[in-house]
Amino acid sequence: MSPLGGFPIFAIYSNNYFLKTFIFMKLNRISLLIALSVMGLTACKNTIDVLAPYKDVSVVYGLLDQNDKVHYIRISKAFEGPGNAYTMAQQYDSLYYPVNTIKAVLIDSNTTTSRTTSVTLDTTTTIPMPAGTFSYPKQLLYYLNETLNANDYYTLVITNTKTGKTIRGTTGLLSDIAFTEPEYFTNNKNFQISFIPDNPTEIAWTTSYNARIYQLDIRFFYTEIVNNDTANKSLDWIFSPVISPTISGGVSLFYNLTGQGLCTTILNSIPINTYATRYADSLQVIFTTGSDDLNTYVQLSQPPTGINQDVPSFSDVENGVGLFTARHVQTISKSIDTQLLDTLTMETKYLPLNFQQ
Repeated sequence: MSPLGGFPIFAIYSNNYFLKTFIFMKLNRISLLIALSVMGLTACKNTIDVLAPYKDVSVVYGLLDQNDKVHYIRISKAFEGPGNAYTMAQQYDSLYYPVNTIKAVLIDSNTTTSRTTSVTLDTTTTIPMPAGTFSYPKQLLYYLNETLNANDYYTLVITNTKTGKTIRGTTGLLSDIAFTEPEYFTNNKNFQISFIPDNPTEIAWTTSYNARIYQLDIRFFYTEIVNNDTANKSLDWIFSPVISPTISGGVSLFYNLTGQGLCTTILNSIPINTYATRYADSLQVIFTTGSDDLNTYVQLSQPPTGINQDVPSFSDVENGVGLFTARHVQTISKSIDTQLLDTLTMETKYLPLNFQQ
């Protein structure tokens, strides 16, 4: 596989929370589309009420990963009403239920031992919502600080204490994948990448059970000094997702990498600054695995390219809409290889970046 330039469609999260705009904003659009579809009837109706009786539609989004220290679930609602839907979308109360009306519980089930435990989620508004169509910066998230077991199944039960309505979602978790190439890849601290175009470095692995979609990200860390001000920075070389033909596991898949590809990404990502001095620090190989449901959701979320501009929807949440499933992130830290450092510091093409040994 060759990189197509970088779009982490389900993957790379910082600070252990899931707020990836591509997926997460689509669920907010459900609320907006319901409002717009109702408002669109106003131009056609002049003898009956233009607004149907309000129907509560819960919108849920959560991705579980046993490697996360904190697990976040977003629970919001669709909205409708007279007036401008975009104005309503800017209102916090249009999107979120009152905290005292929602009880969210995560049930942990182990099928081998028949053990079942449950934890009630707490709420937080400390993670800001990015500016845009919907109410920001304050947003409401539900979370828990629990260690999850990769062999267990988890059921999210959301109860509206005011109406008695219950929403459910169930998912298993995803285990680590087994890397097969390069040999000793997970143990060798040096990231040795080939600079021979017709002999690329192959990162190969065996797929894991219940996983459908895979994505590789190479994160390059460097130090930048400008006028005695030092900053630690990073950039990502993101590869196109790879889809497994089965979720049973045991399939061999791979990515091909070249040193030229990494260096070109670095050159295209870092602005030229004649006053900057830079030092290459380290690399991270970030490998993200997604469930079958997550893959389906991602595929259906792609912008339409044909004449038919209708985008089909997908939900795996019972009595609501949204996504409650699993993704798994593995991170391997690597040292900078000598050849990569020599290329950045000595080849004419990269000299404007001013990397130093």
